Amino acid sequence: MRLPLLLISVAFIGSVYFFITNENELNAEKQESAIPALSETVNSTIQPIGIASNQAKEQMQVNEDMPEPDTLLQDAQGQTLMTAITSFWQQCRRENNCDELLAKQQLLLDDDRYQLLVNFPVYQQEEQRLMGESLISQDASLADKIANVKAIRELVWGNYAALLFQQQDAYYDYRLSLADPDSRFNQTQHSDDFINEYNAMLAERGDDLDSFALSSDTAKYEEALQLIPPSMPEDETARIKAELASQYLTANERQSIVNREQQVDKQEQEITDYQQGLNELELTLVNERATSKQTMNDEDWQVYKAERLYQYRLNFFSL
Repeated sequence: MRLPLLLISVAFIGSVYFFITNENELNAEKQESAIPALSETVNSTIQPIGIASNQAKEQMQVNEDMPEPDTLLQDAQGQTLMTAITSFWQQCRRENNCDELLAKQQLLLDDDRYQLLVNFPVYQQEEQRLMGESLISQDASLADKIANVKAIRELVWGNYAALLFQQQDAYYDYRLSLADPDSRFNQTQHSDDFINEYNAMLAERGDDLDSFALSSDTAKYEEALQLIPPSMPEDETARIKAELASQYLTANERQSIVNREQQVDKQEQEITDYQQGLNELELTLVNERATSKQTMNDEDWQVYKAERLYQYRLNFFSL
């Protein structure tokens, strides 16, 4: 029977269509891996699609190269420092020796970092409270949402905000630049121009690619797809995708994309054929009701119509 197949096909098309056309929207998991959320409101606006397996591999490499916790507390910045402080408090609470470990860190850290370590739980709780009480509208612009988050962070963390959130600020600035209608990518109309702009952007952001989760070839490919402007002509878009695939994907990955697109085309055609045949049948039934079935009472007509529709579906899905 093809009825279950079509239902599955419709669901599959929806998911694949979302994957393919979501090129101008941002994915949550990838961004949360690279730049942890400070506000659900902001993250819901700027999240892009990510690749869990690549992120896991990158995180494993980071863990292998991670310095000792004491060194991190002394020298680290940004998310690395946030993670180190969070781990410190989790460990000392678990082992019930926070006073002892704080006394040790007081000898190792300068006063600013020690005060940050001591007050971190209080600051974090206050930030979460203010974020939860924030009344900014869901319809506010991305710029307004980010400004609201930054204002709360500066209020809570003070001078520590730059130390902890510099990477996040860089990422937010990056997303804002892409959201600008006059961005470098939205001005391109040719494949060569787009590719050149994208390569230039990667070169400019070289130091930030790791924190933006753009260090892997697959991530660079997906990010580029999201940046293709809607105004780009279809033939130029096709050239961009082909060039990006050749540059960033393996032969197997490229073939997988081709197979997926062919499957989508086939399923979409099947749905189109079904709907076209159904429309033709309904027109036929309207004509019959007005002519040869004009004298049939309403009850008999409804039975007749239901039987014709049932037979159409049965025949279509049993082919």
